[in-house]
Order: sequence, then structure tokens, then C-alpha cells
Amino acid sequence: MNILIVGLGEVGSYLAKVLSTEGHSITVIDPDRDRIRRVVDLLDVQAVHGDGSRPDVLDRAEVHSCDLLLAVAQDDKVNMLTTLFGKRMGAKKTVLRLHDTSAVRRSKTFFRKNLAFDLLLSLDDLAAEEIVKLARQSAALGVENFAEGKVQMRRFKLEEGGPFTGQLLKDVKLPAGVLITAIDRDHEVIVPGGGNDLRPEDELLVLGEPKGIAAFEKKLGGKKDRARNIVVFGAAGIAQQVCQTLQREHVDVRCIVESRAEAERLSEVLKNVVVLHADATDLNFLQEEHVGDADAFLGVSLDDERNLMSCQLSRNLGVKRAIAMVQKPDYVSLYQQLGIDTAVSPRLLCANRILAFVRSRSISTIASIEEGKAEVLELEIGAGSPIVGKVVQDAQFPAGCVVAAITREDGGVVIPRGDTELRAHDHMVLFALNKVVDSVLALVGVERG
Repeated sequence: MNILIVGLGEVGSYLAKVLSTEGHSITVIDPDRDRIRRVVDLLDVQAVHGDGSRPDVLDRAEVHSCDLLLAVAQDDKVNMLTTLFGKRMGAKKTVLRLHDTSAVRRSKTFFRKNLAFDLLLSLDDLAAEEIVKLARQSAALGVENFAEGKVQMRRFKLEEGGPFTGQLLKDVKLPAGVLITAIDRDHEVIVPGGGNDLRPEDELLVLGEPKGIAAFEKKLGGKKDRARNIVVFGAAGIAQQVCQTLQREHVDVRCIVESRAEAERLSEVLKNVVVLHADATDLNFLQEEHVGDADAFLGVSLDDERNLMSCQLSRNLGVKRAIAMVQKPDYVSLYQQLGIDTAVSPRLLCANRILAFVRSRSISTIASIEEGKAEVLELEIGAGSPIVGKVVQDAQFPAGCVVAAITREDGGVVIPRGDTELRAHDHMVLFALNKVVDSVLALVGVERG
């Protein structure tokens, strides 16, 4: 692929390194000559000096011939203009990275139409999702969030003598808002019908609304291991998102904030979260608050050193899990050597999510199953698509494909049945075996990435 990367911060530089070694033709744009020099000295890439949001600079980088434009600069406005101009000048696919997605979330259809991006990624959103996923111990082997967190996919392993083991799928009483989309059996992915039996060691890929999946997990008997008492340190957007998500999942949350002004603001926003104005590295305070009795301590401030120190102190006091956010991707392995259970790098998460799209069969892929044997796709139904106005059972989706969830323009989520109507601008989350991905894309009217 011809790939144009705008912005050579940590995300852009990492992407340039990995993608160039995988044989893609890479061009980079950055206004900093020193950054360009460092990348050109190390990698086989073409470089253009300048502001990637300017059409003349994009023209010099031959944006008209690129298969994929990655707008990953530090400035949200630069990335938005880069995406808009790049798409109108001929870029086939565009990825837009934003720090602040609050405005976009309120008017997603407006921004998608006017900025012309194919994929939107936010460092804060990715980091918050990952941190909550790591903090919540459960029976699920893995968790993925789609449709801005309104739809989840979880993987559950069946045990001998479990409540569903030995049953036919048609006899399993599923909670509302949940579908079993696939069975992973001895590394073979099966899209099941009602006549499939469920066996010990099967891994079920369950997709649906978070509330329904939580009910499914409870039926499976896995809820007893989940974290119930979590302490969060930080006041940035990620900390707020993490607290709000944990609160929705009925977790007892205490949030330590070192700035009085931020503590007062968060106490207004987070109604059922205990906000504590204190120094997160004050050992006496941590002991007085019995932080060591918590199921998890999350250091998610913007200060890496304080995240590390507060996590280490909490670990020494006996907290079960310590998770730290790291701004520099190179520090991830170092943190783990220093006794932190898990270190999360928002920039590394963003870069890896982009790499998954580049390596997949379609830019619409949001998860790959069993090394590409199946994929989860998120597709928008265009106004001219042949399936608009049809119900799911009449849309002729190929065998090996399941329409697992639909998000409407008004933000509503539908777990579809056979008689659910497909509308223009619906966003579908589909599970598809590798062999039918092309057929699914052609049916919906989406061009392959």
C-alpha cells in the first residue's frame, strides 16, 4: 500500500517504522526538520517538510495516489483539516486521530460526512477502554468494545459441568440483547446454528449490549471474581472516563485528585464516586484510606513518574492489581519490571489499532479472530446500498456471517432479529468468517480497503 503519515510524534514514528519494515511504501509529513531527519536516517521512507493540513503540502506528498492517509499529528485541528483535504484530493481511505472527541460524539453523522474520515480514533477513549478491561477481572478471556462502547464482544471458556456445557445452542436461554456469534473449538472458528452442541473447552464469542453480556456472565457463574472496589488516581479526561465506566458497572470507585480545582470539578461530574483531594504518593494517606484492601489501583494521571510511584506504594500496601498509564511507549516493559501488573500506553494502543486495520482485509475490520480466520466488521449502510429497506433475513448475507448489532443514527442500539429492518446510515457490527468477508463487503456496497 501507498501510505501517507502526517505527524511524526510517537504514534506517527512508530507507525512509520513498523509499516515500512512490512514492505509498504511510506511517505511522512512533519513541520519539524529534526524529526524528519531522524526518521529518514533510520527508515526507507519519503519525507515532506511542512504543515500536513495545507493542500499544497499534501500535493507535494502526492496524496492523490495514497491508499491510506493517517492523520496522527498532535493537534486535533491539523488532523481534521488533513483528513478533509486529503480525502477530497484523492486519498482512498483516511484515519483521523483526535485527543478530544466530545464534539464528534454529540454529532457523529455530521462530522463523518463533513470531515470524510473512514476511521476515528481517540487516545483517551482507547486508553480508558483498555484500563477498565484490565481492571475488571472476570470469566471473560477477552473484551472488545465497538460502536463507542455500546456494543461489546467477550470471549468465555466453557468448563466441564458448567451451566451451558452439553446443551444445544437452541436450548440455551440467552439474556436480552446478546448473541453467541461464534464458537472457537480447537482453534477452528464455527458460526453456529441452533443444532450445534456446546462442549467443555469451547470458547464462546458473545456479542451484545454490555448490560446483556454482564447478565450472560452472571449465568455462566463468572461474576464472583470481578473487581468490586477500585481506586483511581488522576483528573484528566481518561481518569474521568474510567470512573464513569466503572460506575456504570456498579463498582465502588474512589478517585484521588491532587488539584483542589479539579477535585471540585470532578465531584460535581461524578455524583456517585468518592473524590479525594490528596497526594497520591502520601503513604500515610494511602494507609488511612485502606487502599491496600482495594481490588485494583489505577494510576492514570498525565504524570508518568507519579503513576509509577503511587502504583508501587499501593502494591506494597497489598492492593491486588496495579495498573499504570504510560505516555512513552518505550517505558511499558520497564514499568512491568518494576512491579506494576500492567502498563498501558495510549499512543501504543492507537498505533496498534491502526496497524490492525492496515493488516486486515478491510479498513472496516475492528477485530481479528484466531489470526485472521474470522473478523468483526463495523460497516455503515450507504443510502444507495441494495440492502436498504430489507429485513435481515431477506438481505442474503452469506453463510458464515452474523449481523450482531446495529447502531442507528439517533445513537440507539439494536440487537437484530430476522425481521429487523436495515436502514440507510445504520452502522452494523458483523461477525464474518474470512472466506466470506469479500462477499459481505460487496453485499453492503463497501469498497475493500
